[in-house]
Amino acid sequence: MARTHVTCGVIVCVALLWPGAGIAGDVFTGYQIDNQGEYYTYLGVRTPLTSGESNLQPFIQVMGAGLGYTFKDNGANRKAEVQFASPSLGIKFIQGPWNFIGFAGPQFRWKQEDRQTGGRSDENDVGLYLQGEAFYWHEKGTFHGIVSYTDLDSFVWSRLRATRLVHKSEEGCCSTYLGWDLAGMGNNQFYAVQSGPLVQVPVDRFYLTLKGGYQYTQTFHNGAYGGVELYFPF
Repeated sequence: MARTHVTCGVIVCVALLWPGAGIAGDVFTGYQIDNQGEYYTYLGVRTPLTSGESNLQPFIQVMGAGLGYTFKDNGANRKAEVQFASPSLGIKFIQGPWNFIGFAGPQFRWKQEDRQTGGRSDENDVGLYLQGEAFYWHEKGTFHGIVSYTDLDSFVWSRLRATRLVHKSEEGCCSTYLGWDLAGMGNNQFYAVQSGPLVQVPVDRFYLTLKGGYQYTQTFHNGAYGGVELYFPF
């Protein structure tokens, strides 16, 4: 995962120094792992390209990520690891409490995969990355829907998330949101579905999320996952 972290770190620093980046933006990171050792980790930043209060806002996003998974090939389990970096341009439309977001850009991918004959293959590819989001925010709860697609292996990832405020602190820390995730991902080699509860706590300017639940994968069938996320608006 070193390639991903170095690439993403450089891009994040560049984005934070962008002339428009002093206005506002978001940094987001997370890590998830399941009971079979399959994992997903990411680090990204999103920042507007213009100032002002317009309800139509262009932005730049950059993200680096890594994942490891196991898939079946002719009845045998084979492991794969993927790292990628995705710089993107997008637009955000604000309508009351709703934000609608779409962006696209290249995806630079490094992939290692077990060979049937032993050893590992090593591939470097460039493809197209697309993502759309709908986000609703209210002090008492949120809704967030995401779907993304890359033409590298035709991989689709999607998630629905809803939260509800269950404890409001008057001291600044720590209000508590409870919620639920439903996610699905895959292509013609691998698919997985996840569903489970989450706890979200604003701490100062950070938002900490802990999550976990049930997972079904094409390879291992029933299982469990857990993860942590950190979101920082600046």
